[in-house]
Amino acid sequence: MKLTNRITGQELLKRAKKFGAESLSDHELLTIIFGKVNGNENINFKAAGLEKYSDLRQLKYFSDEEWGCLLKNKDSIPLAKVLCEFAQRLERRPKLILGKIYSSQGIGEEMIDEIGMFEQEVLVVILLDTKNQVLARKIIFKGTLDAATVHPREIFKFALRYSAACLMIAHNHPSGVTTPSENDLKLTRRIEHGSTLLGIGFLDHIIVGSTSYYSMREEKIIR
Repeated sequence: MKLTNRITGQELLKRAKKFGAESLSDHELLTIIFGKVNGNENINFKAAGLEKYSDLRQLKYFSDEEWGCLLKNKDSIPLAKVLCEFAQRLERRPKLILGKIYSSQGIGEEMIDEIGMFEQEVLVVILLDTKNQVLARKIIFKGTLDAATVHPREIFKFALRYSAACLMIAHNHPSGVTTPSENDLKLTRRIEHGSTLLGIGFLDHIIVGSTSYYSMREEKIIR
C-alpha cells in the first residue's frame, strides 16, 4: 500500500488500532511519528522528494535540508533527530544472551527494568536454544496470576512453536515484595512437571519487584 496525500496520520492510527502497528510500512510509521512532531497529519515522503528512503535505518543520513523538506517547520528538526538517536540506541542494545554471559542475576536485573514497575502482574516467557541464546520472549499473561488464569499449555504452545530447548519464566509483584506466593510455587511445580514430560529444560522462574528479584533456581526451589 503506497502512501498518498489522502492517507492521514489519524487514518493510519485507526488501522494500527485494528490490525496492530506491525501492519504499517516504514513510511506510514514515520507519517504518524513526524506528523505528531510537526503538527501536520499529511506528511508525505514523495512530495518532499524523499521516497528513496524506504528503510527506517536510513533516517540517520538525512541532512538538515532534507529534514526541512519533510517537516517544513525547522524547529521540529532537533526533536526528529532526538527520536532517531533514541531508535538507534534501542537497536544497539545487546540481545539477551544466557550461558557464560548472563546468569539468573542478569535476567533478574533485565526483568526489573522491563516489568518491575508494572502496576498489574504480567508473566514473561523467555525461550532459549541449545546454546542458551534467546529465541523469543513474550508476555503470555496479564492480570492476577493464579492457577485459574495461568495455564502451562499456553507457555508450552509458545515453546513448541519455536522448538525451544529450554525456557524461563518471569513475573512481577506490583507490591515490590518478591517472596513467592503459594500460587507462584504451584505454577512452578506445574511447569517443571510439564517441561520434564516434553523434554524442554526449565531453567528458572524469576519474580521481580521495582528494585529486586527472586530466582527460584538460585534458591534451589528448581534444581
